[in-house]
Amino acid sequence: MLTEGTTVRLRNSVTAAAETGILPYLTVAEYIAAGAMAIPNMMRKVPNFGAKTARELDAMLKASAETWTRSNKIATTVKDGSSPEEVLEFIGHISIRQATEGEILSVRLENGLAAPEIQSMRVSTVALNLETFLTQFRRLPNVGRISARELTQLMHRLVPRLLAQNGVAHDQIVRTCSTLFGHMDAEALCSADDVPMHETLAECLDWLLSQCKDRDREVVRRRFSIERADIETLEEIGADFGVTRERIRQIEKRALGRMRVRMRRVPIADHVKAASKGAWLEICEGRGWITDRRSDVALRKLEGKLQLALELLRISPHAWLSEVAERSVHGWIGSPLDPDPVKSAAAELASILKLPLPRSVRGAPCADAPAEVEAALRVHLGLELEQGYVVQSKPGVRMRRALGLHRLLVSASSPLPADRLIPQYHRLCPSDLCSPRDAEIVMLAAPHLFIETYDQVWFGIGVCGSPPVLDAPCAVEGGIRSPFEQSDTDSDEETCAASLMAALERRGPERLVTLYQNAKDILPAGRSPNSVGPTLLTNAHIFSRLLPGIYGLPHQVPSAADLLSDPPLYLLDNMQLRLMALARRAGERREVFPLWSLQGEFALARWGYKHGAPDSLRSLLAVADIDAWPISASERSHWRDVARREGRFELAEPLRPDAYVRPDLDRLLAACIELANTGKLNWMSVNRMAGRRIDSQVGASTIAILLGLGAVRIADADPAAWQRSHEATDRSITLRDEMSDELSSTGVASWERGIGLRLAGDILAAAPEIEGWPDADRLAAMFDAESDNSASEEGRIVDPLDAIMAERRQLLDRQKREDLLRWLLEE
Repeated sequence: MLTEGTTVRLRNSVTAAAETGILPYLTVAEYIAAGAMAIPNMMRKVPNFGAKTARELDAMLKASAETWTRSNKIATTVKDGSSPEEVLEFIGHISIRQATEGEILSVRLENGLAAPEIQSMRVSTVALNLETFLTQFRRLPNVGRISARELTQLMHRLVPRLLAQNGVAHDQIVRTCSTLFGHMDAEALCSADDVPMHETLAECLDWLLSQCKDRDREVVRRRFSIERADIETLEEIGADFGVTRERIRQIEKRALGRMRVRMRRVPIADHVKAASKGAWLEICEGRGWITDRRSDVALRKLEGKLQLALELLRISPHAWLSEVAERSVHGWIGSPLDPDPVKSAAAELASILKLPLPRSVRGAPCADAPAEVEAALRVHLGLELEQGYVVQSKPGVRMRRALGLHRLLVSASSPLPADRLIPQYHRLCPSDLCSPRDAEIVMLAAPHLFIETYDQVWFGIGVCGSPPVLDAPCAVEGGIRSPFEQSDTDSDEETCAASLMAALERRGPERLVTLYQNAKDILPAGRSPNSVGPTLLTNAHIFSRLLPGIYGLPHQVPSAADLLSDPPLYLLDNMQLRLMALARRAGERREVFPLWSLQGEFALARWGYKHGAPDSLRSLLAVADIDAWPISASERSHWRDVARREGRFELAEPLRPDAYVRPDLDRLLAACIELANTGKLNWMSVNRMAGRRIDSQVGASTIAILLGLGAVRIADADPAAWQRSHEATDRSITLRDEMSDELSSTGVASWERGIGLRLAGDILAAAPEIEGWPDADRLAAMFDAESDNSASEEGRIVDPLDAIMAERRQLLDRQKREDLLRWLLEE
């Protein structure tokens, strides 16, 4: 009976007692029959036989007796006629390796069972000869009594489970296990290892977590934010437990390993699949798509239990996304969207990549399917969608500002001056109280979206994005922001503006030329006189242009009563008298300058009657609106008589040959926009559009081109007819739309390409048919490839104001390039 597994002390003492004839019990049956006296008798009669040795012998002999009894039972036939051998045939095909998959085993037991000869043994063979198998098992290296006991418990769990899985009746399993293992509670043995049925992923994970130790379970819950608000870091959990982050990592790894073993017993993959659809809709917020840029943020919204399940299955969150949705170039598309229509929309929208961005999607072929369009842009093409516009990347402050301004301008359908546009923008975007200068920067940097028709008057090119919905006028407290509050403008410009404000406050309204000449005394030290013109012209919200070439502050604009009783000296000037006469002849709007009002016109006529140049006075009387002057009836009658007697327009003259200068194509577009908006156009308006002095004859060259293209008409063929207003034709709207489309598509308006070349050809073809005004040869010469007709005017500049205006144009061009570069770098 004494095997190699017994201690040396037990073997020696029993062997010595047997050899000397003092061993009290010679057989196992005699020892068992002695009952409670067996141990005391052995300790009293056998030398070197202590209590520990006695307990070892007692356990060994009783186990041997139980095995013998059980063997006798196995040899008999059970009451229903099925022996254990017959029952175990149901699992005769299952090996130890197959049966122990999914079992949590100690390292030593797992290593012991890893031997190939044991792995291939049948569970039924081991169950029928468990004691013999245990004796052989304990002979393996590093396998002791604890491992043998664990193996016994393992077999007690495996046999009833495997029998149940293979269709053996419960009662028969109980009787077989009782016969094989002699378990006191065979019913409990058969039900102890049952895995409950789990209808949801949450129930499944709760059971898996219950298989872990308390501390392990707590660490996993905190690491995966299960029943908690946020995921906790290793450091945070380690601080609470008073251990290092590495120890927490080890605990987490151990818990996950234990759960992975047990999860082989539950259909966790099926539960994940069932829960995935709802999880996808939640993290994609019901839109049906997620971009690569937003995937990490979206995946952090996954419920903690699903994240734990994916970790147990060793499925990365991004791989899971590819299982629940279709992978695309820049993201994933899934329910409720159908990927096929999205792909079709992407194919139709691909041409957008060749056009300047941002760009409205409302004109796209598939714009009637907004959900598919947005998914196609973001997930297939890698673009962004903001306010109904396609943008290259996530928009910054300036990009959002440009889009908001474009929405307002396009929806207005006519040009808007900055003093009307900016308050509307503040109502549309209350959080961005940008200054007019800030708005100008972004509009100059996006020539395919905006065109400046006049100074600080803007028109939107192309199609509107999301239609603007303005808040109540009082939505933004404080109205327009002070020009000296923080803005995107440079501090140098603000300093110059402050200096000019102080000078005008002190000196009163001044000519631009005078301010320029006295810049050294007005501006801070180190500032260039060249800053005067741009500062005045780009800050219309601060400075008021009272008359051509005259600047002041808004509160310095004379009232109507003052103009009648005490007109300012800067109005009473022969140049202003001449310009007023030309403006009335051309049909210029009175609101262009505050002092071009009826009161200002009367004040100039009254002064000119005594002090003005006779030809200018007579010319003004010939075109003045005397019937509307706010004077008494007797005075009005007097001035009518003067006009009938002396009024005749003496400033009429043919257009000088050097005035035929081809304008930039974008200025021709600005002229067409004005025609479509007001139905008429004159040479002084064109000069204001081009940033020239208002009485430059060069403005007439644009009118000549429009006549050649049939966009305007005039009944008078007089060579001086260029000074009159010209009426628009339907052709002006067609030209506006064609040039707008090209500018929107390319961002460039040029005579050397596209529509510019076509228009030049049209003018050359039409020129021979023109009679009177304009000169057909001069008109054609502007488009003669052998002559430099687009040369600048700087060579003919003699007036200081001309020089300032030319400087302004050069500055704007340079500024546009610089602002575009800065915008691209910042965005």
